[in-house]
Amino acid sequence: MPRVSSNESINSKIAKAENKVKMMKDGYENALRELGDLRKKQREQQVSKLLDAMDKSGKTFEEVIRLIRL
Repeated sequence: MPRVSSNESINSKIAKAENKVKMMKDGYENALRELGDLRKKQREQQVSKLLDAMDKSGKTFEEVIRLIRL
């Protein structure tokens, strides 16, 4: 016959599980924040490269927009 766990044992397991969930949630939120920061930096680099290319080409902003919309 299976052994019945004590209430104290169950409460201890619940507390451990809650702690594990909290730690995982914190880790997930930190990873999301880091991903957002990295995507923002990537976008800034892309904008910078685009502006540099535009300056080197001698094209105006309006000309570049018109080319993109073709």
